[in-house]
Amino acid sequence: MPTLLHIGAPKTGTTAVQASLEDLKHRTEGGLEAYGLSMPGTPLEQARAALGVLGQGVGWQAADRPKSDKHWPRLLAQVQAAQGLRFVSSEYLCEASEPIAGKIVEDLATLDGPEGPRDDVHVVLTLRPLTRIMPSAWQQYLKSGHQLPYEQWCRAMLASPPKKGVTPSFWRRHDQAAVLRRWAAAVGPANITTVVLDPADRGLLMRTFDDLLNLPAGTLTGVAGGRQNRSMSAAESELFRRLNVQLRDRDFPWKEYANLIRYGSILRTVELMPSEGGAAVHTPDWAVERAVELAGSYRETIDELAAAGMTVIGKPDLLTEAYAGAPHDLPAPDVVPVDTAVEAILGVVSRAGTGNAFFPDEVERGIGEQEGLPGSARTPKEITRIEDLSAREISEVLAGRVRKGVRRRYRSQRRRLVRIARRGHLTPQQKVDALEPLDDDPRAAAASDSPDQFG
Repeated sequence: MPTLLHIGAPKTGTTAVQASLEDLKHRTEGGLEAYGLSMPGTPLEQARAALGVLGQGVGWQAADRPKSDKHWPRLLAQVQAAQGLRFVSSEYLCEASEPIAGKIVEDLATLDGPEGPRDDVHVVLTLRPLTRIMPSAWQQYLKSGHQLPYEQWCRAMLASPPKKGVTPSFWRRHDQAAVLRRWAAAVGPANITTVVLDPADRGLLMRTFDDLLNLPAGTLTGVAGGRQNRSMSAAESELFRRLNVQLRDRDFPWKEYANLIRYGSILRTVELMPSEGGAAVHTPDWAVERAVELAGSYRETIDELAAAGMTVIGKPDLLTEAYAGAPHDLPAPDVVPVDTAVEAILGVVSRAGTGNAFFPDEVERGIGEQEGLPGSARTPKEITRIEDLSAREISEVLAGRVRKGVRRRYRSQRRRLVRIARRGHLTPQQKVDALEPLDDDPRAAAASDSPDQFG
């Protein structure tokens, strides 16, 4: 069966496509299968699988970057069991090296038999001009704890050669020529569609995916489940950048940062504050000129691969667009609106207390629904029967109960042994040490595999 493999790139509408399909699945009787289509797993599970096959983790501390090899095989099994045109989407996949891209294509092509044709795998890559990508990408890195001001980051990325150690993934993702060449080697130019987004044609992305997924025109609406995923203002960016500096200097754990800041403070602020609430981040003129220069070589690669059979949708000339940047490096804002600061603090408080960036009464009113995001908690109203739970949710509930039971047993045994020790029969540490491994029960460990690790 054919597979449409959407490899990103980041900040090109990947989240909007995934969310629109999730919305279609939930509002259609019979789900996506009613359209002869399937999206195996959830977007989060597909992202985990992508990280797994790439051998990557997330976070700034090595201990917080687990590289799991179980997620990709699990997704392959889900793809194999799916019916109709199978859609796999993760913006991480554009980072794949040529050998890994080849492995991904081979794994997907041979699911229906060892001689599965590679023509059954079609790759789609969405592109925006590098001049537009840079401020969006920098803000995305801020959400992962980055510390450099925008102008300094631009100088590092646009240096010759670039200082790739600053944000190593940027050029793996956004060297558009290199990404296309790697995947063309893996699947062949004739099995690639490149979509060049047009800011003057907001409907192009959804119309294109309607066509690629064999959906009736107008089926995908671009509904993003209530999530804005908008750009931050300059003041918001500076607020979180300075917070990152403070937390990183204190060696704050990545997992806690992802939980409280990324999926608490930042998410709530971006969701609830209006997009027009302050001056935007501006790229300096010199950086715009350098980005346009680089984009010229990307355009040449697209023309070359198009001549070899690659499908191009949109206007490649847009990739070399130039626009008025800032005439000089602007100082970062020193003032943050009070309402912005309040929402940022509330995001931490609510996430810490409820596991959600939004309070229960807000979720009930439909404000800031977070279902599907790492660590999001469903309200009691949303789960009333076991049939409403996915297999993963059932396993997590059971594992959590096993873990609680083991810990309760351990604490009870520890108290008993301490009482015995006080009577002089044995030392408490001897027996405590013997009991501690019980807390490492493999069934309990399953509950610790939190999506927050993939923040």
